[in-house]
Amino acid sequence: MANGKQVTLFALDCGATNWRLYRVGYRLNGNMICILGDPQPSPLTSFSERKLPAIITLNPEGSAIESFGEVSLGQLEDENARERVREYFKPCIGAHLEANPLPHQKRYTHAQALEFTRMLLEAVVDQIRSEKWRASAFDERARFAFAYPVHWGYDHGGVILEEFKALVWQCFPENIHTQIDFVPEPEGAILSLKRQGLLGGTSGNGVTLITDVGGSTTDIVAGQIDPRTGELLYLGHYGEPFGGGLYDAEMAKYLADALRVPASALADDPSALMTLRIYAQRLKESLSRQLLHGGAGRPDHTAQRMITLVMRDGQVYRRLVVLDQSLFDQIAGHLDQAFEGLIAKAIKAIGLTDKDIGQVALVGGGVQLFSIIRHLRERFGNEKIVLADNPDEIVVRGVGLAYGASMGTLEPGASLVIEPPPVADPAQDADLHREADPVSEAGLQLVSPDGRVYPLNIGVTKVGRARESHVWLESDKVSRDHAELHRTDDALEIIDLGSTNGTFINNEQLQANQPRALGVGDEIRFGDQSFFIELG
Repeated sequence: MANGKQVTLFALDCGATNWRLYRVGYRLNGNMICILGDPQPSPLTSFSERKLPAIITLNPEGSAIESFGEVSLGQLEDENARERVREYFKPCIGAHLEANPLPHQKRYTHAQALEFTRMLLEAVVDQIRSEKWRASAFDERARFAFAYPVHWGYDHGGVILEEFKALVWQCFPENIHTQIDFVPEPEGAILSLKRQGLLGGTSGNGVTLITDVGGSTTDIVAGQIDPRTGELLYLGHYGEPFGGGLYDAEMAKYLADALRVPASALADDPSALMTLRIYAQRLKESLSRQLLHGGAGRPDHTAQRMITLVMRDGQVYRRLVVLDQSLFDQIAGHLDQAFEGLIAKAIKAIGLTDKDIGQVALVGGGVQLFSIIRHLRERFGNEKIVLADNPDEIVVRGVGLAYGASMGTLEPGASLVIEPPPVADPAQDADLHREADPVSEAGLQLVSPDGRVYPLNIGVTKVGRARESHVWLESDKVSRDHAELHRTDDALEIIDLGSTNGTFINNEQLQANQPRALGVGDEIRFGDQSFFIELG
């Protein structure tokens, strides 16, 4: 590519229960890569709360997708449609190679799991092209990076990873295959934690244990920070097909018993368990939030939900289910023991002892389960546990940082050099330095998910429901004079003007009349109207 070319990298974490999409801009100047701000979430219209449920509904013939994401979740309530719903298929990828696959790995065949993943990915890629790439064909300015479980790269000679790569390449035109990268999930976690300053520990110079618990797998990476360079000296890793989805499956069985659904009825309508699994997931997450943020052991911490299950034969089962910590421990205690054993095996396999551990960094959606955090705090000490903000987004954020980072291979004794992309020395080349700035001299614009584009010129851009606004938004949730964007030669700021329904940057509400800096990739929401800052 020519010098000064801007590249947009889309990072995807195709998890077992949810998919996530981040975006980050880079500018190429010769052999140097300049990052334009931190990776930011880049959800599509099919996403909810910055994630896409990994669930699809097949058409009646089973040959294509009828719907996916939240729409398919809703179809689990429809006893006539849910038999065409497919979810939690990632754990089955590669299971045919295992000597003793777990029950959740045998849910679909390997070929089915790959096919369902391909169907969903094709739908997501098409949305990226239409919503983030102005419906144009992808060219040399677009890059993509995919996270994958680290054990895919070494189990069974790396066959699983190679088949996953082939699946991904199917979803893109051949001319950009060289612009698609694959990043091990632990590598993404390391990059993200490093950039946020969360590697280094608070308890001396002990080993940092990065524990990534996803929906279907747990990966653990151990390393030691070099106090002179800040580099992570890789010591080893360990992984197992254990994740938060196992808890959902056990809870679903309990719900079936609580509703008194006969085993024969479930045998005739096995898709009903998928509905119960979603109910179980929500109950589990509700209880965990209360226990983690309100303190464990209090009798008033309960999650409750009215469960209604309509079977295919028209039979209705309905009951209010209440879940507290004691009951959860009875249902899922054996899984907690399995996780405790996993941690013990990981430490032994890597050649460590508990006393060697100086810090445990938790990432992945599964680490937000209270019993997992409880065990790690009891084992290593509360002061050593670091739970990152939005731990389920740590990996995908780091995958967005992997472009240009030379990580090498994960071999014991190797140093993982995680440095910010190089930038030009302003004293040597002021013009080149200005090119790397995310705001100066760039054709900035507001872009909505449905393709509306508003240029952000030097000066003030007014946003509101008033017709004289530069960005006129016809919505009852938008105030007449809602907000202003102020752009100078080298900065872009936004000010909420005391709007009724608020202005949000990356889902964080702004204080009225307090300027806030913006960068490329930021998501802005005026009331119920969403936009992204993009380069023109």
